[in-house]
Amino acid sequence: MAFYYDTEKIEEETSYLLGYKKESEHEHNVLIKVSPALGNNLYCFRVDEYEVVHYDTYFSLRSYYTGNPILYPFPNRLRNCFYEFRGKHYWHQKHGIPVFLHSLVYDEKWECDEPLVTETGVSLKTWIDINTKHPIFEGFPFPHTLCVIFEVTQKGCTITYEVKNHGKEEMPYGISYHTFFKKLCGDKDSFIRVPATYMMDLTDDLLPTGRLLDVEGENFDLRNPVPPSKLDLDNCYTGMIPGERVYIDYPAIGLRIYMDSTEDFTHMQVFTPKGKPFFCVEKQTCSTDAVNLDNKGFREAAHLLTVPPGEKKEGTVSFGFEFY
Repeated sequence: MAFYYDTEKIEEETSYLLGYKKESEHEHNVLIKVSPALGNNLYCFRVDEYEVVHYDTYFSLRSYYTGNPILYPFPNRLRNCFYEFRGKHYWHQKHGIPVFLHSLVYDEKWECDEPLVTETGVSLKTWIDINTKHPIFEGFPFPHTLCVIFEVTQKGCTITYEVKNHGKEEMPYGISYHTFFKKLCGDKDSFIRVPATYMMDLTDDLLPTGRLLDVEGENFDLRNPVPPSKLDLDNCYTGMIPGERVYIDYPAIGLRIYMDSTEDFTHMQVFTPKGKPFFCVEKQTCSTDAVNLDNKGFREAAHLLTVPPGEKKEGTVSFGFEFY
């Protein structure tokens, strides 16, 4: 069977390799690597010989600075490590330490099943049960299960999440995949395309004001592909144009990586630090500081998602590719 899985050791923990081995010259090899024990980080996405996701072994996979960390339940920054929801106040913390950036799950150990191989793909089901005994509960006291399924097909890979609320109260959430992309064709010849109408206005400490900035005529307009060399961003975009696709383009090697998603992913974070071998393009279901922005009345801009008691929500991000 062309689909397969294997394991390897990273930081003394077991990681899973999910792949497709091409069966004809018109197909392409596809491989991802995921470490459930190290934050459930997807640290490799390879198409043929091209390594698309940037993995820097200087950093642990439990960090948020390499691979594809999962940011949940509040992606990016949270004002003063504090939030209010439905009239109740909460400190966003873990092990007694306030958490300002990238939230609570990226360094946690996840449970998983053995990978499942079928005729159409190979998948890995992972989950984390957040109850009163879990350290995440301290800063996000809502009993629930977060399940994430990684799957490889001939067309690329998908990441599907499911949030199931086990409590008696409505719970808020947002989720993001902090994807580090390699500059495979260098700083000037790798390209980012985000078909969004607006960029969110920020304070000096990179928190959203609720105001939306029209990208028309601005140097932060990414509706046409722009190389990271012309950008200096750590900004959130929204107002995605229906029917148009986010992609990363490597024209010198003729490879394009598409990022598609279900409709719950309404925002995109773009991070282009100078002098680094990577940039980040991140699918998000909400804005930065979404729970506080929502509480201030900026509900559309925040797009904070909620789950009623006993119910569940789910969504998918797909990484596709084409050679041209």
